[in-house]
Amino acid sequence: MNHYSTLKEYCEAINISPPNWPDFDARTFEANMKTVNHKMPPFKHEFYAIALKLDGSGYTKTGNYSTENLKATVFFNSPYQIIQWDIAPDWNGFYIIFSEDFYQFGQPKRNISTDFPFLLVDNTIPLEISEQEASLFIGTFMDILREYGKNDTPSKTICHLNTSILLHKVARLFKEKVPARQQTHTHRDNDLTLVSRFKTLVETSFYPDQPFENGEPHKVQYYAEKLHLHPNHLNAVVKRIAAQSASEIIYKYMVALAKSRLKNTEKSVKEIAFELYYNYPNHFANFFKKQTGMTPNQFRNSQ
Repeated sequence: MNHYSTLKEYCEAINISPPNWPDFDARTFEANMKTVNHKMPPFKHEFYAIALKLDGSGYTKTGNYSTENLKATVFFNSPYQIIQWDIAPDWNGFYIIFSEDFYQFGQPKRNISTDFPFLLVDNTIPLEISEQEASLFIGTFMDILREYGKNDTPSKTICHLNTSILLHKVARLFKEKVPARQQTHTHRDNDLTLVSRFKTLVETSFYPDQPFENGEPHKVQYYAEKLHLHPNHLNAVVKRIAAQSASEIIYKYMVALAKSRLKNTEKSVKEIAFELYYNYPNHFANFFKKQTGMTPNQFRNSQ
């Protein structure tokens, strides 16, 4: 499955012109229809997106939900979700796509998953809307497009402010369209399922003779990519359910494995380090000492 880590790569992949900025892009569907690939197989990218489809045939699918058979629709996605579409060249509407850095824009402590949790629901629900509801979004999208087209010094600030307005409008619409009870149950069920899948992945990633895959199984990023989530989202859910960070769960499991192998086998520290995906034994030794207060050899001797 293709994974696009920059907006430029994403635009090239779907066959539209490059974005003006590396962390934000705004378009109309009509402008894209001239060149965009009307059928895209499943892929992932690392950005948030909000779209307003006013009309058009075919569908786009984000996560487990599709816009098929929906008329005017607001839909959205978060980083690492699986996306695909099969559309006719008759779409009209708007969309913006942006990075987490753009959202923070001078306020690094802002957390989009806390501010707008609807973006991080595992089952991202498209919202069918009336003409009157659509009119509440059109003006904001057009303001963003005008500023994005100017591309002068104040443009980015104005686009950032309007993006915040758009997020608040979608959050209000989501609250109105999706009953609170359904939101709570859906979030809780999805969170429990996600944490279970995460813990299973941690365990299976360190099975003996496991085929090596690109990545580092002692890092949250590795599991976030496998689960099609932003690392911040994964960490937030794990903390909410397990009362500890994703890193803490990974490290606790790694320490348990290391202790078992130091105590019950004659494998060298170097061999154990490689089995835990450390390319350099001294990095593993530093990790082990930080977690336990002892070097691997000190622990082995104490046993």
